[in-house]
Amino acid sequence: MKKIIYLIAAVTVLFTACKKDETKVSILARTFEINSTNSTKWKYFSFEKNDTITVADPMTSTNWDLAFQRYRIKTNGGLSGKGQGSAANSFKKTQTGFDDLKVVSDTATFTPDESIQIAVQQGYATYIVNPEIYTWFSIELAPAGTQIVPTDYIYYVKTGTGKFAKVWFKSYYSAANLSGFVTFQYKYQPDGSKNLE
Repeated sequence: MKKIIYLIAAVTVLFTACKKDETKVSILARTFEINSTNSTKWKYFSFEKNDTITVADPMTSTNWDLAFQRYRIKTNGGLSGKGQGSAANSFKKTQTGFDDLKVVSDTATFTPDESIQIAVQQGYATYIVNPEIYTWFSIELAPAGTQIVPTDYIYYVKTGTGKFAKVWFKSYYSAANLSGFVTFQYKYQPDGSKNLE
């Protein structure tokens, strides 16, 4: 009788474990190009919606996760909003780094938005941006003038509601070579866990 009970218990455990594995769903990698050509207005993006959204009051809304104004990027936290938004640089790069980043590191230090001095044509101006994400590009000299070149770092981003994504900013130019079109690849985890697969 004991053998039968143990056998039933073992089968139940095995069935439960298989059922849990079946419900595990991989999250999709998505690529988005955002028109951030306006140098005075911010464009707001939601990972949950996979799209830009209209935000009545960015300082009180937790619906947006990233905001774009040319090459400047904000998260919904710190001086930018009341959300839990922040970012950390994984220091991994390119598609290989993106694919290798399978979970949010427990040692990652997330930084909320701050006020920093940014070089502009007239000298310097103060902007509120995320200082970690501000390393997403470098400015290089090109025959036609200066050019924004991605550094190819992969970032951990905490959303306005405290969920996680990994983000790779891939380009600042459209297919027609117009500036201010930021293309980024990301994986967003909607269940609140640190899993990024």
